[in-house]
Amino acid sequence: MWLRILIMILSFLGSSTEVLLAGTEIFQEDPVIVATYENRPNELRDLMVRRASTSRTDQDGKTALIWGAIQGSYAAIEVLIEFKTRADITDVLGNSALYYASGNGHFDVVELLLEVDKLIDRENLDGRTALMNAVEKNQTEIVLLLIEHGANIEHTDFTGRSVLDVAKNSRSRRLVKVIEEAYAN
Repeated sequence: MWLRILIMILSFLGSSTEVLLAGTEIFQEDPVIVATYENRPNELRDLMVRRASTSRTDQDGKTALIWGAIQGSYAAIEVLIEFKTRADITDVLGNSALYYASGNGHFDVVELLLEVDKLIDRENLDGRTALMNAVEKNQTEIVLLLIEHGANIEHTDFTGRSVLDVAKNSRSRRLVKVIEEAYAN
């Protein structure tokens, strides 16, 4: 619904938005992505029963599962998982559904994705992991959950920044303490 409102507003702005609108075309046209984004599990289940594709992507390589993770669409993600949607697909930046859910603070979605996405330390194109994203965004409870599930706290991105470096940049004493305690164990 919000996407449709945004598109209507943008369409009133004139031709300068044509490129933006063209970029959202597949999003508008893919009912699986829309139903997931808007967290409409009953509609999504109907689509899945009719064998709708869950691997179709938008122009940035984002699947319905990734959009659901971004939005925190728990009920819709449950349906996607029930119908064996692949959790290992990443977008053009190499970001997975787990990466987005971790950074956006969707604890329940992260728990759900950890059941099906066993690559907890998957790196994006910058060498960053879901744990690093959660640390950067000060998602302490998700950081604890990822560490509990075996996320590598010694990981470094392509610039050489460690998880602890990212925590120190966050300026959250609690988060730094969590990472330091995890190093100690």
